[in-house]
Amino acid sequence: MPAFRSGLISAPLKMAYILHYLRLVPIFYCYEWIFNFLKKRVNTFFLYVLSLISSLILMHIVTTLNFILIDYLYGFSNLSPILLEIGSLYVRQVDSHGSADPAIFFYDMMEMQLLFLPLGLKMAKYGTRQNALKISAENDLIRAELKSLRATLAPHLIYNLINAAYAQIEPVSKESAFYLRKLSNLLRHNVYDTRNESIPLQDELYSIKSYLELEKMRRGNCPQISFQQRGVIKPKHKILSLILFTITENAFKHSVGSPVDDNWIKIFLSVEEKGVKFQISNSKPAEATAAKQEKYSGIGLVNIERILEHNFPGRYSLQSTNAARSFKMELYMPFVPISGDELGILT
Repeated sequence: MPAFRSGLISAPLKMAYILHYLRLVPIFYCYEWIFNFLKKRVNTFFLYVLSLISSLILMHIVTTLNFILIDYLYGFSNLSPILLEIGSLYVRQVDSHGSADPAIFFYDMMEMQLLFLPLGLKMAKYGTRQNALKISAENDLIRAELKSLRATLAPHLIYNLINAAYAQIEPVSKESAFYLRKLSNLLRHNVYDTRNESIPLQDELYSIKSYLELEKMRRGNCPQISFQQRGVIKPKHKILSLILFTITENAFKHSVGSPVDDNWIKIFLSVEEKGVKFQISNSKPAEATAAKQEKYSGIGLVNIERILEHNFPGRYSLQSTNAARSFKMELYMPFVPISGDELGILT
């Protein structure tokens, strides 16, 4: 840059320099878009490698287009020897159908130093955020394990007490003992069989049917329960544990208070090729009772949707229809893939 006013650069040269440095703005924002696109699809190592490569490619493409524009508007020969020397290399590669002087790429790398600070800050911010998320996830996992432990201790104690009560009651009342046995089996399923994330569909269905029998014994014919099944359940069919059971229990909870002559629950299960369809509908009580129930409900269903989204993103379907006197839920859930060892046992 000239030191005296008499040697100030011309207006075309000023505009050429302005255009030359303004090109960094679209490069940065294009890089930012590519970075945000890649961070959801690749791990951290490849994210940084691909981001660096993409930034160099962006630098080269935008710089080439910028020099072509400057040459078209002002002509390199009318500007400065530096722009003429460097800009001609970029324009010449276009005229020679992609054959470029290696010096161009060294210049691209030199120009990258102008973006090192903003790009480095973005990468550092992302890395710091990822570390914070990792620490938060580890803390959440520890809290969840402690919560699960506390939730398991009480049912385990109740399970043992029910078995002790069953031994005492069986000689006196077969009907009461049968009720306790069903309750014991159901509790055993919830405490022990569902410790794994997935469970055979036939085991989950057995638990649901046991629960239906208990509700019939407890409530009689109110509500009227209808259960239909289509398709054959195979040993390899595994689903996420407690999803169907929680939805079933929720239907019974919200049917309480319905008129005796209009109190019903309808369940339909269809075994498909790659998953299971589960439809359940129930009658609803009067508005006052329903509003009171709604105040203490919804947590289980919200958690179910989060679990499904985590395990089957974009591959499940959960819909609900809330009418004045009825509620219906429709779920499609893919089967959980079985491991090679499990497949060997089944075959």
